[in-house]
Order: sequence, then C-alpha cells, then structure tokens
Amino acid sequence: MKLIIGLGNPGSEYLNNRHNLGFMALDSLSEYYKFEAWKSKLDGLFATKYFGSEKIILLKPQTFMNLSGICVAKFKQFFKISEKNIFVIYDDIDLSFGDTKLKLGGGDAGHKGVRSISQHLGTKDFNRIRMGIGRPRVKEEVSSFVLSNFSKNESARAKILIKNLCDDFEKIIQKNPV
Repeated sequence: MKLIIGLGNPGSEYLNNRHNLGFMALDSLSEYYKFEAWKSKLDGLFATKYFGSEKIILLKPQTFMNLSGICVAKFKQFFKISEKNIFVIYDDIDLSFGDTKLKLGGGDAGHKGVRSISQHLGTKDFNRIRMGIGRPRVKEEVSSFVLSNFSKNESARAKILIKNLCDDFEKIIQKNPV
C-alpha cells in the first residue's frame, strides 16, 4: 500500500495558488487513473485505487498547509503504512518553474507543510516529489508569492508539469528513491 499526499490549502480561495500545486496534482492523478470518488476521513480527503494488487491512496489534508502532518500521521497510523511507502507532492520555490525532483528524505527548506509532516511522523525519511514553481522575480515575501495564483502562462506550464507527473506516476511509485 502506498500513500500519496498532495499539499495545499482547502477552500476555493486557494484553488489556483502556487501553494496548491500538490492538490492540483492529486486531482489530475485521480481523474487520469480513474480513482474512486473522494471521501472524507481523519481530517483529509482521500481517494483509492488498486494498481495490480497494490492499493494506492491519494490524500489531500484538510488541516491547512502548516498543519498537514496531523492528517498524514493519522492516515499513516490508521492504514499502517511505512515511511518508505509515503510520497509527498508539493510546490518548491528552490526548483526552476517546471522542474520536478524525486528524493527520499532531506530537510524542509522552509516549506512548513513538509516540516509539519516530518514533525508528526517523527522522521524526515519519506519520499518527496518536489515540483518547481521558481522564486518571485521581485523581492516580495515568499508567503505572498506562494499564496498568489498562477499567471495564465504559468497555469498552462503547470498543467504540462502535472500531465508529465501523471504520465510517469506508475514508474515513480514503483521505483522508490531509496
């Protein structure tokens, strides 16, 4: 069993924010692979599907970004999933827009959602799917940048980034970056 977490904030006002790229990715994965309908449980929205004999759970924590670990820890415990089978998809300002990096463990680089997950799981050793949104061009505060919506051009590029993730998803979850 694998738990795939997309980070974001609940609510329509955050729908197209850069910080909601994880939620956007899960919505696309759910549609692309025809997951079951989203259900509510343990402070999160989740959808499931079997890939062969392996159950895959998509999870969108509904606790807001900075408290994502609360929901993730509940799902980990309820479904008895090991850290090596947890994948967290999130926006990353340290990657160029459109780049994706997959890695196991590491720091949070200031990403409060990732920090919350590390704290609540008691480990940094989970898989990360980092999706680059780039840094702000002007010296605006990072929180203002990540909580702003994608421009039209960025939105089109984000859709391509997510489509590539969907195309490669089965390979990614089969090849844990351990």
